[in-house]
Amino acid sequence: MLRRTLILLGLLLFAVVPSARAQSAPLKTGELRLTYLGNAGWEITDGRTVVLVDPFLTQFARWTRTGPAPDVAPDAFYPADTALINAHVKRADYILITHGHPDHALDAGYISRRTGAVIIGHETAANLARAYDVPDSNLITVIGGEDYEFGGFSLAVVPNIHSALDNKRYFNNGRGIVGTAPRGLRAPLRRRDYVEGGNLAYLLRMAGHEVLIMGSMNYLEREMEGLRPDVALVGANSQRLEIHDYTGRLMRALGDPAVVIPSHADGYGNPNPPPAALADRQRFIAEVNAASPTSRVIVPTWFEPIVIPPRTVAGRTGGRQVINPPGIAPLVPAYSVAIRDGDLVFVSGMTGVKPGTQEIVDGGIAAQTRQTLTNIRSALESAGASMGDVAECSVFLVDMSEYAAMNAVYLEFFRADPPARATLAVSALPRPAARVEIKCSARVRR
Repeated sequence: MLRRTLILLGLLLFAVVPSARAQSAPLKTGELRLTYLGNAGWEITDGRTVVLVDPFLTQFARWTRTGPAPDVAPDAFYPADTALINAHVKRADYILITHGHPDHALDAGYISRRTGAVIIGHETAANLARAYDVPDSNLITVIGGEDYEFGGFSLAVVPNIHSALDNKRYFNNGRGIVGTAPRGLRAPLRRRDYVEGGNLAYLLRMAGHEVLIMGSMNYLEREMEGLRPDVALVGANSQRLEIHDYTGRLMRALGDPAVVIPSHADGYGNPNPPPAALADRQRFIAEVNAASPTSRVIVPTWFEPIVIPPRTVAGRTGGRQVINPPGIAPLVPAYSVAIRDGDLVFVSGMTGVKPGTQEIVDGGIAAQTRQTLTNIRSALESAGASMGDVAECSVFLVDMSEYAAMNAVYLEFFRADPPARATLAVSALPRPAARVEIKCSARVRR
């Protein structure tokens, strides 16, 4: 199961495997490695193609033993720290730029010139790169709405908006950070040259995974609705608090991603983050847990790789796929745990059985309902679907007096726009200890 494998794999990565070894270890088919570069920066690879997102290694030059260096003044030159970049970026094939602020676009021009990477972003990102003599052959300018195929991966460009800075006075704050960077700029650039130039998010499809990439603390809900990433890199610093129900609305729109990783929340490379920043990080984790209890939150560490295991569908047979996730075996060989047929997924009646056993969990109706729905979630994920894709459920209760307790747990998994449902009282279930059984069907949305 994806979720269980991620937990075990995450523990191994962070507790056992040294960074350099994990970074260089060959990836298996279907695995994806994400390495946090600080701020909103990421390296994402399937072992064949290396995609960078908003690389800004220069941020780490600001921090000294005695504290942070002064901010770069708007009119001051702001060069990329080539030594830091060379130490951490060995290869890049593509660079995705969400917007043109220096903490997102400053290092991209130098990296592209050194590695030959193709830069993808708004016209501002292209013009900033041209200032570093990046040729047009290494620039792909997008406006949002494109969905491009690159052979080894595909990329949907998602229209987006920037964080609501300065108490929502982002466009009239007097700091000159909005607008579009013109053609004709020449490096070295001044800090004031790095204006936003529009904002984008991306959906990267690679190695069977779908990764949502955000570079700011805001989004267009209508553009996120219906995306179904299994990994979401979410802008998560305190600027999100300017947005109504930021985390809850996003999790619901995305259909409860299996893995949520906070991004743009590291204090710009601060090695000693203040207590307020650490508390805000915990608040974001709590927000995800409340809105999407089946999602796993992984807090990234600079330059520590996170390996996402294969997102596979077991038992492929032509267009009809038999789904029997590890640890959830049928009680008898008369049925499959689930069937995927095209974009439809049908999950057999599930009970609160402990994965890897044939035993029903202790704790009564609430515990059984939670385990039942967790098992359903695992079956859906193995079929490439999510709880947000579920269209209908049927609930079978041995005792209808337990309806309220079942329903309270059920709503934890379907907090908004729940599926159609029928609830029936039955005299018995095939597993004598079971108090509840739930079946469902879903349509995978892309």
